[in-house]
Amino acid sequence: MLVILITIILGLFVSLITLPLGYYAPEWIFLIIVYWAIAVPSNNKLLLAFLTGIIVDIVYGQVLGISSFFYVLLIYIILRLYNSLRYMTIAQQAVVLFIFIFIKQHLLVWAYFIIDRNIDYQALLIGSIVSATLWPLIYYTLRFVRRKFNIGGIN
Repeated sequence: MLVILITIILGLFVSLITLPLGYYAPEWIFLIIVYWAIAVPSNNKLLLAFLTGIIVDIVYGQVLGISSFFYVLLIYIILRLYNSLRYMTIAQQAVVLFIFIFIKQHLLVWAYFIIDRNIDYQALLIGSIVSATLWPLIYYTLRFVRRKFNIGGIN
């Protein structure tokens, strides 16, 4: 569990580095949480998604709970689709993740519309595409980490 937390913290740092890109920046933390939900599925990933979402909201200065709600909702769906996602190719997983990130971004637009904040819709769409494109990098990097530290007991 410590290695998973370290990867999430590193993902947060990378997110802060890419923060000047705005909504064009990829969803690093969400991709990391998705990987761990697929690689080592358990219900404590929902708690991990919730706590990570709270941290993301605090660091980004967003309305508290928005990211947590979306992370938990999407990780729950991913855990329900675990058997299908696990045996897809990386390209197929990237397409599915694009759809999930796209849905998350639309929910974010809807939530921000309610609180009367404007979001650049085109930037969100491009950010979703960039996130899905980076999925193979995240997947193979975290798979290497998982195998190196023997997380989940599966090699």
